[in-house]
Amino acid sequence: MRNIFLIMRREFLVQARKKSFIVITVLAPILLLLAGSAISYVFKADDPISNIAIIDESQLFNNSFKNTDKVFYEYHTSNDFNALKDSLTKTNHLDAILQISKDHKDPLLLNIEDKIKLYSNKTLNQSLLHTLENKINKTIEYNRKLQLGISQSNIDLIKSNISLTSINLINGHTNANTTLKEIISLSLMYIILMFTIIYGTRVMRSIMEEKNNRVVEIIISSVKPFQLMLGKILGTTLVALTQFSIWILITLSIIFIGNYLLGDSVIVTPQQNIFHAIFSLETQLQIKEALTNLLDLNIPLIVFIFLFYFFVGYLFYSSFFAAIGAAVDNDTETQQFLPIVVIPLLIGAYGSISIINNPDSHVAFWLSIVPFTAPMVMVTRSFYDIPTGDLLLSMFSMIISVFIMISIAGKIYRIGILIYGKKVTLKEIIKWIKQS
Repeated sequence: MRNIFLIMRREFLVQARKKSFIVITVLAPILLLLAGSAISYVFKADDPISNIAIIDESQLFNNSFKNTDKVFYEYHTSNDFNALKDSLTKTNHLDAILQISKDHKDPLLLNIEDKIKLYSNKTLNQSLLHTLENKINKTIEYNRKLQLGISQSNIDLIKSNISLTSINLINGHTNANTTLKEIISLSLMYIILMFTIIYGTRVMRSIMEEKNNRVVEIIISSVKPFQLMLGKILGTTLVALTQFSIWILITLSIIFIGNYLLGDSVIVTPQQNIFHAIFSLETQLQIKEALTNLLDLNIPLIVFIFLFYFFVGYLFYSSFFAAIGAAVDNDTETQQFLPIVVIPLLIGAYGSISIINNPDSHVAFWLSIVPFTAPMVMVTRSFYDIPTGDLLLSMFSMIISVFIMISIAGKIYRIGILIYGKKVTLKEIIKWIKQS
C-alpha cells in the first residue's frame, strides 16, 4: 500500500507542477470568458454602417424605419429611383434600395410580398436583412389589425403562454426550465467523456514511455507491476479530480455572485451598475430566472454524482488504457485496441442525449446499470428525479466492475510491461488473462 501511495504521489506532483496544469486549471475559465467577450466585441465592431434608401409608394411605412447607430434610412419618392440605382452601382454611398409599391385592391396587404423589392450591389449581412424583415412584418400586422378593427389590447388578451411545472409527490421537487437542465447535464457528461479520454490517454502514454525507455525494468525491481499501474492511475485521477473541484468552485462562485448582483432590488448599487449598464431589464430578469432555477436544483446530489462517476468511471476506463499501454510499444499499435475503449464511451454519450426526453425509460435504466455507459448516463439523469434504487444499483455495479476491470488490467499489465518488439494481438491478450 505504501508503494502505491508513493507512486500516486509522484505521479500527482509531476503533473500538478506542470505549467500547463496551472494554466488550464486556474486561467482556463477566465480565458474562455475573455475569449467569448472578445469574439462578441469583434462581431459588434465589425458590424458595418449601412445606408438604405426607402421608396414607399404605399405611404404605410413612413414611420417604420428609424435611424440607429448602424443603419441609416433615407426616404425618397419613386421619381428618384433611377438616380438611386446609379448611386447604388457607381458609388459607395448606398448599400440597398427598398422599394414598396402600392396596391389599391389589396387593403389587407395579402399580396404585399410581390410589391416589395430590395435592390443591392452586394451581399447584405443577415443581421440587416432580419432587421428590415422584422420592421416590414410588424407594420403589415399593425395595418391588418386596423383594417379588421382589432385592437392590440384584445390580441394581447387572446394570447396565451402557459408553462407547465410538474411537482413530484414523493419528494416535492418541481421540474421546470428543462432547457437549462439539458445544457448543464450534457455539458457535464461531455466533460466526463473528454477527460476520461484525455487523462486515460495520458496514463497510456506515460506507461508506454517508461516501458520504451526501459525505466520500468528498474522500477518493478522494487515494486510490483500491479502497484505501479494502480499508482499511476490513482495519481492521474487525483490530478483530474483536483482540476474539476477547482472548476466547480469557480462555477458555483460565479452563480452565487451573479445571483447577488442581479438581485430583486430596484435600487442600483455600485456593484450592480456594470450589469445594469450591459443588460436590459428583460435580459436581467431572464438571467435572474435562470439562476434561480439553477439554485433550485439539488446541487449537492448533482455534485456528488458527478464526482463519484467521474472518479469510478475514470478508474474503470483508465484501467483499459493502462493495459493497452503495457501491451504495445508505439502509437501505431494502439490503434487496434482504442476502439474497444472509445466505442462504449460514445454509446454512453449518445445514450445520454437520447434519454433527455424520458430519463426514466427502460433504456435509461439499463444504460445506467451497464458500467461502460453508466458514468455519462447517470450524470445526465442526476438533473432529474432518479429513483433511489436505480442510483444505488448503478453505484454498486460500477464499484464491482471497477475492481474486476483493475484485476483484469493488472493481469495484462504484469505480462505486457516486459514484452518488447512484439506486436500483440487481442487473442494473445485474452490468453494472458486466462494464464494469470
